[in-house]
Amino acid sequence: MQETCYIKTVEGVEFKGERTKSILDTSLLAGVNFQYSCRNGQCGICKATLLKGEARPIQPQIALTSTDIKKRKILTCCCAPVSNILIDAKDLTMLKDIEIKTLPVRINKIIKQTDQIIEVELRLPPTANFKFLEGQYIDVISSKGVRRSYSIANCANESKLRLFIKKIDTGKLSQYWVSEAKENDLLHIEGPKGTFFLREEKSPIIFLATGTGIAPIKAILDRLSTQEKVSNLNFMLYWGNRFQRDFFWRPNYPKLNFTYKPVLSRSTDGWHGEVGYIQNLVLNDNLRLANACVYACGSLLMIKSAKKILIDNGLDENNFYADAFVSS
Repeated sequence: MQETCYIKTVEGVEFKGERTKSILDTSLLAGVNFQYSCRNGQCGICKATLLKGEARPIQPQIALTSTDIKKRKILTCCCAPVSNILIDAKDLTMLKDIEIKTLPVRINKIIKQTDQIIEVELRLPPTANFKFLEGQYIDVISSKGVRRSYSIANCANESKLRLFIKKIDTGKLSQYWVSEAKENDLLHIEGPKGTFFLREEKSPIIFLATGTGIAPIKAILDRLSTQEKVSNLNFMLYWGNRFQRDFFWRPNYPKLNFTYKPVLSRSTDGWHGEVGYIQNLVLNDNLRLANACVYACGSLLMIKSAKKILIDNGLDENNFYADAFVSS
């Protein structure tokens, strides 16, 4: 039998841990939902402070700095308890009724959006009762057992799941999507996963996306556009891409107080929009960062840069939420 100890949060939530399993894994098994994204130590979103007791890394804590370590910061996806511990991670109550399931799905439709991006529509079993919060992701598992994570790009009240998938030349599952996938193929999914979803309704709400990181933000905006109570809130979307053709989706939310800025990372002929890095353009627009919430999804480099720049310029670090796309 595996040795056990107890993990407690400052809010008083307590559950049994295991010395051979990460704090995050045991929390999820116990129905406690801490903030996380990549689950492999790269993004730092699951960072917490170890207030009492000891924990040990069971995989590299890549996102931690030497300063973090001195302050007894840990990544809950990478560390297991050595003793009873107290941490400052918060249980996300909105996820209480969300159950992670493994389900068979079939490809309902494949739409080529660009030479590099496809949209895949997945058909769930009629009895699946698959619930998720807009912004979450799923793992897709191929018939050969290859597993990759993709954000859901549609509202939770729709009967199918939509994914935006970018071709990766060295990606094992990418080759399937591009060269082999066809309608009615049988796959499996596991999810929903992740803690990227709309929190408090503060204003302004700033969305940052790069590439197919637009998917979960589109899902959140689709949901917001159906709600009456958000009419007094302001929403900004900055979507960055390298090429003009990569803006394969056009947002249209006439019922929201909504501003959209497509941004190219470098100037090119025929482009009359914004140029640069999306986090820098937020600063140029002189938004009220002290009152803002920021939701960022896309490359890890963008997320790390945006978090530092925006917090340095007045954003409350507790109001920065992110879902980082990292290598498998």
